[in-house]
Amino acid sequence: MRETLRQAILEREIEPGGQININKVAEKLGVSSMPIREALRELEAEGMVTFGFNKRILASQLSHSELYDIYSIRIPLEEIALTKFFNLKDKQSLEDLEALHRQMINPGIMGNDWFNLNRAFHMKLYEMSGSKRLFKILQGLWNNTGPYLRIFSDNKKAVARANKEHGLLLQALRKRNCRQAQMILRKHLQNGIRTIELSLDGGEGKNKPLQ
Repeated sequence: MRETLRQAILEREIEPGGQININKVAEKLGVSSMPIREALRELEAEGMVTFGFNKRILASQLSHSELYDIYSIRIPLEEIALTKFFNLKDKQSLEDLEALHRQMINPGIMGNDWFNLNRAFHMKLYEMSGSKRLFKILQGLWNNTGPYLRIFSDNKKAVARANKEHGLLLQALRKRNCRQAQMILRKHLQNGIRTIELSLDGGEGKNKPLQ
């Protein structure tokens, strides 16, 4: 149930800031309201939904400052994850990552399919660190920006750039060049945040440099 609701939020079936009606969701899924409420409470702990004082349940919506806050944490943690991967020398995981990339560069791929493969690509990167704790933290940070990345996946120019950056990252990983891999990943995430920023309302924090 939690995964079903998470995916609905990530794929913008429920828009950021959109209200979630427990009874309607329960009716649609053919279940009682109790498991829906429990799943939403778990997603609240992940920062994906908020329970208001007026009993309204909303899909979380990010401001510019919150977006930059997430990425200021995510970027150094992803660099740490890469360092841990190089220490592990996990050849199979690298092959799995390359297989995901081959699917992502398919010219006929649809935006939603690319979005899910992109999520799987980054989840695999986190998993390759060998640290379950680090994986969970990074998974939560990625999911918090997921609905905005869904818009990104319909932008052909942005997708082409991301595919190129993923390819460069894979080359650095194959060469076991940790420093180069970290630089490519940092640039990739910085480009991603600029694209996401276009989908946010207002100008708070706009053009703030990422360290």
